[in-house]
Amino acid sequence: MKQNLTYVLLAGILAFSSCKKDKNQDTSATSKIAPDGFTYVTSKNVKLNLTLQANNSEPLAGVVVSVYLPTNTTDVIFKGVTDKSGVLQATLNVPASTSTLVIDPAYVGLIRDAQAVISSSNSITATIGGKTGFSGDIQAQDITTTANGTALSTNRTTSATSSPTIVYPSPYTSSSQAVVNTSTYPFKLGRPVYLESTPDVIDASLLSYINASLPEGSPLTKTHPEYLSTSATPNLNVTATSDVWITFVSEGAGLVSSLGYYTYTTGNPPTSTADIDKITLIFPNASAVGSAGGLNSGDKVKLGRFSAGTSIGFVLLQNSWSTTSGVITNTVKFYSDYALNPETTTATKKHTVTLYDDVHKVFLIGFEDLNRQTESDNDFNDVVIYASSNPVSGISTNGVSTVDKAGDSDGDGVLDAQDAFPNDATRAYISYYPSASTYANIAFEDNWPLKGDYDLNDLVVNYRYTFENNASNKVVDFKGEYSIAAAGASFHNGFGVQLPIAASAVSSVTGQKAISNYITMASNGVESGQSKAVIIPFDNHEALIKNPDGSYLINTLASKDKVTSDVATVQVNLTSPVDQASLLPASFNPFLISNLRRGYEVHLPGFAPTDKATTKLFGTDDDSSVPSSSKYYISKENWPWAIQFTSTFNYPYEGVSIDKAFLHFSDWAGIGGTSYTDWYSNTAAGYRDASKIYSK
Repeated sequence: MKQNLTYVLLAGILAFSSCKKDKNQDTSATSKIAPDGFTYVTSKNVKLNLTLQANNSEPLAGVVVSVYLPTNTTDVIFKGVTDKSGVLQATLNVPASTSTLVIDPAYVGLIRDAQAVISSSNSITATIGGKTGFSGDIQAQDITTTANGTALSTNRTTSATSSPTIVYPSPYTSSSQAVVNTSTYPFKLGRPVYLESTPDVIDASLLSYINASLPEGSPLTKTHPEYLSTSATPNLNVTATSDVWITFVSEGAGLVSSLGYYTYTTGNPPTSTADIDKITLIFPNASAVGSAGGLNSGDKVKLGRFSAGTSIGFVLLQNSWSTTSGVITNTVKFYSDYALNPETTTATKKHTVTLYDDVHKVFLIGFEDLNRQTESDNDFNDVVIYASSNPVSGISTNGVSTVDKAGDSDGDGVLDAQDAFPNDATRAYISYYPSASTYANIAFEDNWPLKGDYDLNDLVVNYRYTFENNASNKVVDFKGEYSIAAAGASFHNGFGVQLPIAASAVSSVTGQKAISNYITMASNGVESGQSKAVIIPFDNHEALIKNPDGSYLINTLASKDKVTSDVATVQVNLTSPVDQASLLPASFNPFLISNLRRGYEVHLPGFAPTDKATTKLFGTDDDSSVPSSSKYYISKENWPWAIQFTSTFNYPYEGVSIDKAFLHFSDWAGIGGTSYTDWYSNTAAGYRDASKIYSK
């Protein structure tokens, strides 16, 4: 709400008649800028139906799943936990322009960062895991980088350095011979032809042990430092003539690396790479199906038969797979015999851990694929395999640490490694909206039921919600953080949020900023006299932001310095946990309270008022609300009084209509939001007039 200098001088006599800058504009025009029923929604709800399975189709329960936008895979926009059937069903609110999402179970044995395509019905139905690694709306990740260097040739040339000769298992002598090249598994995926015909079953219990032992993103230096002891046995020591197999479990790396093995006489490990006669490749591309590779969990290679007194070591060839040439030999190599590795400190030289699972009778081996002195996350699950033998006792367990058998300290069904509250059964994880480091945004015109100038900067509120949830995907409590980006008005406006739950469902509310004494709170902190829970983050924008000189129009003029808002952090505690689906931020009902007049509420188009609104204002002046038809807060020309965004909105300067600053706003609105869905976020030429957008 703004006013010119004359109005400022006459404020006393104009108090009732509104100070809006364009209050006298012609309202007789009947042309509409948008179709009837359009509510100016810039986001959409996506229904997620996700199933997680082991490779025998056994459900994986209690797995915390994160979802990201493809444009920012470091900021989680949603979290949830799979149920006893391995299923997670949820509704996600994302920008309307979004066509794919990234789903990350962060669970060893499943592909990471799966690309999921949103269907035309705004849904995703998918399985991660199972016999094929993924299915449904998951899209396989292609190889975007490829190794450069000396390829493994038919005469088994050594690399240009002093590294050992690198070979394929006999009788294969080149990548073209040793790698599958079919329509299902094209050469570029690097799937070996010499896999066993029957893959191993990797059941849910084995996966739980692996994830407890080598949790994704958690450094072993903190979770299991004993695994990194220099006295730990790094390799497989054969004590009786045995057949030995290596089974692929998982890959969680951004590189396309190769895996090989070498042998030596037990007790006489190599002290330099020159002591290794040859490296035999196991997996030319140790990457999973759907993750730039061709391996399914359970795929298995027989190394051969080994005599007692033989030790088997392993080597990871970093980022060595070329989609056209095969294995590149002159790349960085990390050995299980850590003395051979490039780091200069003993504490960082280890790149493998070997653990024994006495239940499944296998040796689990995890690899770290980056230099540990510079860039490693130290979780040792970039490639995970296990070794098995016949006889099962043919490999010594001496000096080999045992696996962690799936710790769940609070018994809520979520492994400690994935549980944000491992000792609190009432909580399991934290989720954010729109994300942990970003804010959503709502922009208002404040002169309802009169039209304004539609610069949508009379009040611009940034907000973020943080939810604490239990293992059943129920919200235990949450907080909202609210700050003001702009207050381009002479009105003193408040801000409220109606929650989609009963007022009695809230046990307490703290952190609301009240300075103007016109809001009455109930004993539990919600606004009194409301059937639904209503919180008032601030009753007057001046509780959070003021111009230093006390003038109007905050952060909307180029001539004034930018002012930083305080933050109202509102904590909402619930009487009992509420289903996540019943507390979707997209169903929250935010509103402006115009000029300290409690009944003058300004809501998003299509959202009903609270019990405190003055309903006789509907259908007056420029408003065309029809409550009996659930039509609310839209003008006769179908202009809104508020628009909400899932990201920060760069609003126009003072007095600049939104359609003049954002050049496709009218195109978007004119056809009901089906095109130019990124009109507010796209910075390409032709989308905006930057000179008309506040940019301090």
